[in-house]
Amino acid sequence: MIVFVARIPKRAVAAIHGGEPWPAAAATRRPGVDSLRLDVTPVPDDAGGGFQVEVYVNGTEMTAAAAGLGMEPYDVLVPINRLVAASQPRTVPIARCGCGVYGCGSTDVTITRDGDLVHWDWSIEVPMNRGVSFAAAGYDAEVARVAADYSWETAERTAGRRVMTDMDRERLLTYGLRPSWVANDYRDHQLFRVALQIEGDYQVFVDTPWRGRGPEELARSVCATLALPPSQWRATWHAIKPTLTEPPEIAGPSWRPARF
Repeated sequence: MIVFVARIPKRAVAAIHGGEPWPAAAATRRPGVDSLRLDVTPVPDDAGGGFQVEVYVNGTEMTAAAAGLGMEPYDVLVPINRLVAASQPRTVPIARCGCGVYGCGSTDVTITRDGDLVHWDWSIEVPMNRGVSFAAAGYDAEVARVAADYSWETAERTAGRRVMTDMDRERLLTYGLRPSWVANDYRDHQLFRVALQIEGDYQVFVDTPWRGRGPEELARSVCATLALPPSQWRATWHAIKPTLTEPPEIAGPSWRPARF
């Protein structure tokens, strides 16, 4: 036996229902019953050292229960605070593998502002079996507080924050350069290094000696150098693709091949 199912146009449905469409089912709004605390803490040396942003929900640390470690502050707080709940939902990395690499293990949250609430929904390696929701006022205050708290910073990290925040990224991009990371050279902590990348072709390194300067003064010097045309830099370069044997087109006479 063949059964025919008739499709009733929406207007006909409205007429059947007395001239008005049937109301949509009411969506359940998640209550803002959860609390959030964020801390920047050191990463153990066996996980690569550095720092992580730990996430406490209702007093329980979440990143260890998720992928393993909190994210590097440069990845979520500097140069912009990616944890801010914007008008449109955004998905942000919140935890990485215990080895220190995001992607080896990873946890993301999708942050959604919903009136006077902020919702987090976990994905990939999830630390709990539900999303969490915060009162927006408390959430905004905590996210702003951790971004403005520099008490954990070393001199190297203060210089790094200032460089990452103050460098003219748009101008660098006109030369095809995108910042990758900033830190002291691991072989010589008296040199502060900015690493940049040209597509998937080259890495470029610009080193600045500390010479007894404080982090703010050093950062100003670094940014002044980066504001010059790259051809005027004293830089080193490394070809990511083995087929590239010549320096980048933007290289100047003081550029040299990097040594590792």
